[in-house]
Amino acid sequence: MLLTFRFIISAMLFFFHTPDKIIQSTEGAMSVHGIHDYYDFTAISPETEKKISEMTLREKIAQMIISSSDGFALDENSVEFQRLRNLVINEKIGGFIFFKGNSVQEAGLINKLQQLSETPLLMSADFERGTRMRLDDGSLYPNNMALGATRDPELAYKMGYEIAKECRAIGIHQNYAPVVDVNNNSLNPIINVRSFGEDPMLVSEMGDKMVKGIQDANVIATAKHFPGHGDTEIDSHSDLPVLNLDMPRLESVELPPFKSAIEAGVMSVMIAHLSFPAVDDESNVPASLSTKLIGGLLQDKLGFKGLVVTDALNMAGVVKHFSTEEVALRCVNAGVDLILMPQGETRTIDAIEGAVLNGSISEERINSSVRKILNAKQWLKLYENKIVDESIVSNIVNSADSKALAREIANKSITLVKNSGDVLPFTEQQQKKCLIISMNNGNEKANSDYFLKTFKETNQFSELSFYDLSGDITNTSEIISDAAGYDLIIIPIYAKVKIKTGTVGLPSSQLDLINGLTASSGKICIISFGNPYLIQGFPEVGSYVCAYSDSEVSIEAAVDAAFGKIKFTGKLPVTISNNFGFGHGITN
Repeated sequence: MLLTFRFIISAMLFFFHTPDKIIQSTEGAMSVHGIHDYYDFTAISPETEKKISEMTLREKIAQMIISSSDGFALDENSVEFQRLRNLVINEKIGGFIFFKGNSVQEAGLINKLQQLSETPLLMSADFERGTRMRLDDGSLYPNNMALGATRDPELAYKMGYEIAKECRAIGIHQNYAPVVDVNNNSLNPIINVRSFGEDPMLVSEMGDKMVKGIQDANVIATAKHFPGHGDTEIDSHSDLPVLNLDMPRLESVELPPFKSAIEAGVMSVMIAHLSFPAVDDESNVPASLSTKLIGGLLQDKLGFKGLVVTDALNMAGVVKHFSTEEVALRCVNAGVDLILMPQGETRTIDAIEGAVLNGSISEERINSSVRKILNAKQWLKLYENKIVDESIVSNIVNSADSKALAREIANKSITLVKNSGDVLPFTEQQQKKCLIISMNNGNEKANSDYFLKTFKETNQFSELSFYDLSGDITNTSEIISDAAGYDLIIIPIYAKVKIKTGTVGLPSSQLDLINGLTASSGKICIISFGNPYLIQGFPEVGSYVCAYSDSEVSIEAAVDAAFGKIKFTGKLPVTISNNFGFGHGITN
């Protein structure tokens, strides 16, 4: 973890900056001059107030509940569809988040649920880098860290806009993106390449542009994970990380991107399941349940008036320490508006209703959240039309424009970190026999087959052999011996972020193999299609490239750069070792 001079400068810029003037328009919307149009979800709207007055207390509480479903096409007689139907018709919950399926199936399911609901449902998804993060047929962009490597904020805007266009075609209204965590811990097992980088100013600039892109396409953007998940070595899906950082540090590193996003008009902020004793020292209380962090820091100090959503409430950072009922009451008391994936929707509503009826929570507190939720649905124009046209979904999702944009981001992101002996670019005359040793930490299926296919299509080598290694290996000596007969060794590495694994590194046996090959073989080129910090485990390797993603476009761009078809132009958005700091990148 590095706390550099530029972090201190960024804090001064953000915390002593005078926000642009906010002017209330006659329609109730607010405009932030020079930054972004901002809709005030707390505004008093006659339509919203009438709707609130017609709702029962229980119906109002239910608006705060966001349940989950895979999102497949569901037989209406299935147990899962009947569960969703009950939540819509009988509990009257506010919305859903979806995780799987394809775009047409999801649009069909969403339409069915919207038709069952009296109040339009707020539909959300976790599309940080495209709809194919969750859907089989969606678009897929490189990770945010690749955007950081391009240093081109306009690409972040375009990516946000294109993803949001697909969201609205499917029927999704809120995207839980962008990640504006500042990743300054190389051992972070869950953020890593999901972050734009380690510099608060870079993260802010990229994040603000993505927010604007998402919201210009009429989708609610969500800055996450407040107050910052970048400096932790624990995955909050598995346990509750405790960040022992003081306020000056928070104000100089973690908070600036959130403050900037708020000033840029972000409509939603997601709260992390992390403990920050410097702000709230109550034992085991995550930010997501903390009045001091949400009501005090986010809303009072930073002035955020939009939708506050928890991170998923099925994560161990919460469920390990609190019951469903305790979570429900703490959410409301802390200032949460959208209670995401509670472990028991009816129990959650019951607990909050009981607290209002016994006077421990005021009904006006519930009204304040419902007002924001209904105003959001009004901004989304869901009262005018909550149904999407399923016949055009396939024409919009993963369009030619989105594919071209993904390729442009990938091309501009590929970063040449090290090139001892001028291994790169490869030429037809340089090498004859090539060995590819694919390495995967075993967390998730790697896209190694696509790399091999793309590499073969270059037809540059007289002989091409391939090892595909995953997890721990035992045949190190055999591989090193075999490698001696090749002119070039290429090692694509797929160390990817995956929840509940606790690492984005490589097993020690794979690191031993790389170091053994480096000591005994000739020219070696390593391409990281994920975690860029890996070079710390093999500092003597001759050539090292960072692609930050194993999406098809990132693989194609890395291969093209390796053969000199495109130039290396990426700059490191993080410090990956003592020798290769933020901003480093060999260009050609």
